[in-house]
Amino acid sequence: MGLEPFRLDGRVALVTGAGSERGIGRAIALLFAAAGARVGVADRDQAGAALTARDIQAAGGSAHAVMVEVTDTESVTRAVAAVERSLGPVDVLVSSAGVTRSTPVWELSPEEFDLVLGVNLRGGFLCLKAVLPGMMQRRYGRIIWLSSVAGKQGGGVFGSSHYAASKAGVIGLCQGIARELGPYGITSNAIAPGMVLTGLIARTSSQDFEDQLGEQVIAAAPLGRVGQPEDVAHAALFLASDAAGYVTGEILDVNGGTYFD
Repeated sequence: MGLEPFRLDGRVALVTGAGSERGIGRAIALLFAAAGARVGVADRDQAGAALTARDIQAAGGSAHAVMVEVTDTESVTRAVAAVERSLGPVDVLVSSAGVTRSTPVWELSPEEFDLVLGVNLRGGFLCLKAVLPGMMQRRYGRIIWLSSVAGKQGGGVFGSSHYAASKAGVIGLCQGIARELGPYGITSNAIAPGMVLTGLIARTSSQDFEDQLGEQVIAAAPLGRVGQPEDVAHAALFLASDAAGYVTGEILDVNGGTYFD
């Protein structure tokens, strides 16, 4: 794919959740770097983040890896400061860090509920707060959230009510922020992927279950295939680019046609 209309030369992007080997965050970080961005690679898995950064550097790009716990304010503040010291002020934030669980509500503990909401919703808010002052001062910014089809339809083939609640919350936060920050030249958009077989799913399910999920998605998707992390990454690149300068508050479905409204 030619990246010329969507170049990010001179931009600094911070991508959370970018350390998973088969993850959406990693795919976004690699593509943004290929498009010319300097990329802050953030993940609670420090080794995974370092590997993604090394892969970017090996391909001729610029990257800096940081360890971050997105639910911890001090950790987020330190990570953003480290990225900005190394690469410059953050222009693009991709809130990709997330967890999923398939626990039914009658077995759901308050602790697990708080964990999922904490990472998927509060974590993105804390990252936003850390980069926002600079964006407002410069009157430029791109905020990209990772929601899910589960946030639109109350769950799905993977992830149940608390996961759906967290991703629905991301949609509300994304659109509220779009209204508040538009006057500062900052856009806020979300991507709602359908089933994408990432490392997160692989770590929390058996191979048989993963294969079964893939078969369900292929049967339901008009495009007839399971989503790949790169499908989401290309959508994120559009939203980060100048080509999307008049797009804000949008929830972009990337699901092969399994759901649309």
